Amino acid sequence: MNEEFGDYVDFEGHGQLELAQIALDRGEDETALDLAEEYLEKHPHNIEALNLCAVAATNLQDYPKALALYRTASTYDPKNGAIHHNFGVLLEKIGRLEEALQHLDLSLQLQPDFPEAYINRGNILDELGQTEDALAMYDEALRRMPDAAEAYYNKGYALNRLGRYEAALESFELAMEANPEDPACLNGLGYALSGLDRNEEAIRYYDQAIAKSDDAASYYYNRGVGHIRLHELDKGLADLDKTLQLDPDFGEALLEKATLLFDNDREQEAFAALDDADKVAPESPEPPFYRAILYERQGELEKALACLEESLSRDPDSLYTLNNKGNVLMDLGQLDEALACFDAILQHDVRYPLAHYNRACVFARQGKEQETLKELDIVASQDVRLMEDARKDPDFEWLHNNPSFQKLTKPKKA
Repeated sequence: MNEEFGDYVDFEGHGQLELAQIALDRGEDETALDLAEEYLEKHPHNIEALNLCAVAATNLQDYPKALALYRTASTYDPKNGAIHHNFGVLLEKIGRLEEALQHLDLSLQLQPDFPEAYINRGNILDELGQTEDALAMYDEALRRMPDAAEAYYNKGYALNRLGRYEAALESFELAMEANPEDPACLNGLGYALSGLDRNEEAIRYYDQAIAKSDDAASYYYNRGVGHIRLHELDKGLADLDKTLQLDPDFGEALLEKATLLFDNDREQEAFAALDDADKVAPESPEPPFYRAILYERQGELEKALACLEESLSRDPDSLYTLNNKGNVLMDLGQLDEALACFDAILQHDVRYPLAHYNRACVFARQGKEQETLKELDIVASQDVRLMEDARKDPDFEWLHNNPSFQKLTKPKKA
């Protein structure tokens, strides 16, 4: 949550500003703005009035006015930590994240024990992909306010994004001590349980979240994924349909629905869902990538290859797409072109065991014994689990009597 904190500034205890503050607290933003602006006509340099006007203007989504007011207030009183905090929150809201960080940093320099500033700074760092740094900010907030439910809540979501589900579960449980009915916490807790493969428990929490907030598309999506993992496909599809009813532009739901439909032999509907996903996000590499997977399952390798090329044109750095392209080229018998794909992957990341494995497959199909064994030796050192696949892979069948192959693929004792 990113509310401005109008009550952190020392307001005069009576009169027009007090009435404006009361109106703001009641959610009567237009009244608050009118009263505070009237006061500013007589007292144009009053910081409290400028802040109150800016908070009300922000709530009314008049962002240009709010920006101008905060800019003026920070010019008149550059050492006012609350002004810098609220300015930073507004800048975050309109997507100017780097500027927002600068003002929150100033706020913390001036008021180092202001927990809300740490929380909001953490939120911005998380948006910028600096999730570990965000976690440190939430911990700083909790050090100053150990019962800050918002910090536990945001920390839980950050931990979910990092795949640290046990820790996320703990954070959401602590957040819910303050508000056990909060639907966003219930959803986050469900997501953590799902990440721990406790899908039946997760669905019970999603049910509770939906019961309290039945218009949140992401809650239905998460529950739908849970049902799919439990092989409750009709329930999963119903939730995905509800997700898309609430938010027709929910790209992940369209992709999940396409895969589910294809797995249930509803191929035309699956491709239609991917067409919809392409319309929602025409620059996204995901729809053509998923379309390629569906074509590959149908044995339409040339069409699959064309879709992978399209996906790579949208995201040239996607190593997993490049790997899939190499696999399709192998199946088409274009071994040199396939090898070039795997070589390109290893130029980006030498520790990509699938690329080494697939190089081994290419060399095996070319009858190059030493090159094959060399690649498999690298695979064994990077991901020994792939050697189980190698034992069963028909590409290596001709090597089954080779002592080096036998040594590489011999099951390791526990």
